Amino acid sequence: MKNPGAAMRNPLSSPTVLKGVLIAIFSMFLFSSAHTSVRILSDTMSTFEIVFWRMAVSMAMLLPWYAWKGLHLLRTQRPGMHALRAVVNFSGMILWFYAISIVPLGKAVAIHFTLPLFLLLFAVIFLGERIGPRRIAATAVGFAGAMIVMRPGVIEIGWPELMILASAALYGGTVVFLKFMVKTETPLALTFYTNAFIFLFCLPPAIWFWVGPSVDDIVPILILGVMGTFAPFLYTTALRMADASLIGPTDFLRLPISAGFAFVLFGEVPVIWVWVGGGVIFLSTWYITARENRLERERRAAAEDSSDA
Repeated sequence: MKNPGAAMRNPLSSPTVLKGVLIAIFSMFLFSSAHTSVRILSDTMSTFEIVFWRMAVSMAMLLPWYAWKGLHLLRTQRPGMHALRAVVNFSGMILWFYAISIVPLGKAVAIHFTLPLFLLLFAVIFLGERIGPRRIAATAVGFAGAMIVMRPGVIEIGWPELMILASAALYGGTVVFLKFMVKTETPLALTFYTNAFIFLFCLPPAIWFWVGPSVDDIVPILILGVMGTFAPFLYTTALRMADASLIGPTDFLRLPISAGFAFVLFGEVPVIWVWVGGGVIFLSTWYITARENRLERERRAAAEDSSDA
């Protein structure tokens, strides 16, 4: 017998779903605050030192939590894969932090919206997932949106813009690693080893390029570490409370929020093509997310029908 609630799972009127959407929106403010802090700190610090402080604050916050939950949860069967995933994550973070110290924040965030498109491409290559013509077309539209933002041939594309694309690809690669690791590794272990390895990787170059933080740097460092730690946690929490098709669109809020911070603090005004291209990228990724979410609900409903038959 068909479950009548399956098609109506997580209706928008549900208080839990509404709370999830609000949490996701709040997480976008945290993400944008972290981006802005990187820009502020880049005036006096190297990218390696900024990453160092990001990881140091995060580890200082999380270590008591790990101790309370139990260090046995940090046992791992795949230390090498943790290290390799951290290398990919570290590389993406270095490229991203360096690029947003140069590229206007609104433009940088818009280009970084290509991350889900790279993830889809990697899912096909490394995970063997099959995609239909609709998702292929949506992916092509998304990359066309990136071209609208960068406008090759109209303005010169420099290394920072290419670094943002590379960073999006690398971040997408870290998600592919998760697909292989979640079956044996706890969420605590995944978070701990990623942060710990990145901290170790950035420590030598951070020491080499070290510049002692000033009093004015303390607040941006804390904002970067705290917001950068809580933002993904809150976003993941929101995804557990509501469908991805509802939570996904909130990601586009990073563009106006980051652009707003950049305007107030740095006097940056994004050109119209940043908004147009960012909107195209967002719509393509939202379509892919919403369609996949709908197909997943249909698969679950079919599974429930077969089990009730």
